[in-house]
Amino acid sequence: MPKVFTYKKQDKLKSRKQTQHLFSKGQSIHAAPIKLIFTLEAVEMNVNQVATEQDGIVQAGVGAPSRTFRKAVQRNRVKRLLREAYRLEKPHFIEQLSIANKRLNLFFLYTDAQVLAQLEIQAKVKEALTLLVKRIK
Repeated sequence: MPKVFTYKKQDKLKSRKQTQHLFSKGQSIHAAPIKLIFTLEAVEMNVNQVATEQDGIVQAGVGAPSRTFRKAVQRNRVKRLLREAYRLEKPHFIEQLSIANKRLNLFFLYTDAQVLAQLEIQAKVKEALTLLVKRIK
């Protein structure tokens, strides 16, 4: 079965409540210019609810500080590069991850003032996700 490199609406972290919980109670992993903040919590599945592909829920968000990147064009570019890197690394990450009936919220923050190339950002996202898999297991 071919890998599906998608970043659909249900994969995005959009809930304000979950985002606030993530920043207040979440743990972090730092991989060079990328800081990964995450929470792992149990989710109750109803009998009528269909299990997702990986038997868990993984949602991710991205951000770039306006203090570092004053212009919205720069912030949007950094966020676009982070989303693209996560989209390409997500299938491999889900393969390694084993979360049953749990919710994993992720947030990628770009902390450097200089924007790296797409391949470098993708390598750093991959490094952060492998560190996360090791920490969860």
